Amino acid sequence: MRLVHSFSPFEEVCVLFDDSEQPLEVSVCRKDDLQTGGLYLAQAVRFVGSGWFLDVGNGRSAYLNAPPFYVRPDGTLSEEKLTEGDRLIVRIVRPETSEKEAEASYKATLSGRYAVLTLTQKAPAFSKQLSQEARERLKLLAPNEGVLFRTAAENADLNQIASEIGVLKQKWQSLLSGNNKPALLYQPPRDVLTYAEKYRDTLSEIVTDDSEISAQLKTEGFNVTFEVGGVWEKERLDEAMDTIRAEKTPLPSGGFLITQQTAACVCFDVNAGSGHAVAANEEACPEILKQIRLKSLGGQMIIDFAGRKDKKVISRLLSKLKNENIFISGISSLGLVELTVEKTKRSIFDLFSSEQKEIRNAAEIIRSLWFAVPKTEVLVSAPAGVLKSVSACLRSLEERLGTNIKLQTAEIIKVEGIKNEKA
Repeated sequence: MRLVHSFSPFEEVCVLFDDSEQPLEVSVCRKDDLQTGGLYLAQAVRFVGSGWFLDVGNGRSAYLNAPPFYVRPDGTLSEEKLTEGDRLIVRIVRPETSEKEAEASYKATLSGRYAVLTLTQKAPAFSKQLSQEARERLKLLAPNEGVLFRTAAENADLNQIASEIGVLKQKWQSLLSGNNKPALLYQPPRDVLTYAEKYRDTLSEIVTDDSEISAQLKTEGFNVTFEVGGVWEKERLDEAMDTIRAEKTPLPSGGFLITQQTAACVCFDVNAGSGHAVAANEEACPEILKQIRLKSLGGQMIIDFAGRKDKKVISRLLSKLKNENIFISGISSLGLVELTVEKTKRSIFDLFSSEQKEIRNAAEIIRSLWFAVPKTEVLVSAPAGVLKSVSACLRSLEERLGTNIKLQTAEIIKVEGIKNEKA
C-alpha cells in the first residue's frame, strides 16, 4: 500500500492506495475543523431537550448530552448539575455535519499507542482483544487509575507502557494552563501520522509535500518521498477523489451498488443489472464494507439487496457483513438490513456536498498558491464566500510566497501573478 499526503494551510488530505492503486481510505481535515478526539475548554450556553449547546471557541459550537458529572478547567471532577455559564473540558466524539452540530462527551481522554488515559474513570479498563493473562499483567501498572489498555499492549514491554502513561499524565497537566476562555486544549495527532503507524507493516511508500512530516517520518524508519512542488497533480488526487465520491460502484457479475447518504441514514441499494441477483448480493457485501471505509460513512444504515426479499436468504448474507466496527440490528419487515457504524469522521458526502462548493473552491486556490512561484504581486478574484476562506490563510500564503496577495470579489475565479497560472 501507498499513503499519499497533501498539505496546505487550509486543507490536509491523506489517501491510502492499495497495491493496484485504487483508493482504500481517505481523510480530509480543514482549517478549524473540530476533529474527533480533540479536547476543548467549553462553556455551557443553552440547554435544549436533554443536553447543552456548548461554546468551544473560535465561533464553533458542539452538543453535549446532560452529563452525570464533568471535568472542571482545573482538571478536578464536579458532580454538580451543569448550569448555564459553567466551564468544562470536553472531547469531540462525533464530527459536525451539514444537519448537526459536533457531538461532545464529558469523558476527557488522551490516547497513546498502548494506553488511553481516561480522566473521568478511577479503575483500569481493557481492550476486548487482550488476553486474560495480559490483563492481569497490565492492571498492575494502574490498579486505581483511569487507564484503558489497548490491543497493542498485549506483548509490549511493561516499562515502555508505564513510560507512555507517564507522558500522557504530563501532557494532561500541561493542558490545565488556567485559561478561562473556550478554546482548543489538545489536538489529536495528524491523520498522516496515525495512518503511517497503523499501516506501518504494509506501507511500501509514503508520498508527501510537507517537509516537516517528511523529516519526521524518515526518522521513524518509513520510506518517504518528498515532493517539493506538491503531490495533488503528480499523484492525480483529483481522479482519486472522483472515484471516492462516486455513488455508483460496478460489481463483477454485471450488477452495481448505489451508495447514498440522506439526513436520516446511509442507504445501500444493490442492483442485479445484467447479472443475477444472487451473485450481485454476494459481491455487494464486501463492497459495502469497502465503501463504508472509503467514504468514512457512519450512523444508521440500511441495505436493500437485489431480488426477492426472502429473510432466510438475506440472513445468510449477514455473516459476510460482520466487522468489529459494525453492529447489525437485523432485517426489517420489508426485507431491509439495518445496521449502525460509529461515526468518527465527516463523510465524503458531507465534505463534498453542493453546500461545500465555495469551501472546495477556496481549498483549490489556497493549494495552488501554496506551491506557486510568484511572478509579481498576486491577485485572486473569486466570489465573496470563497475569498472569506482564502483570507483566513492570507498571512501564511504571503509569508511563503514572499509577495503581497490582493483579493478581489468577482463572479469568475481567477488567480493572476504566478507562473503556470490557471484561470
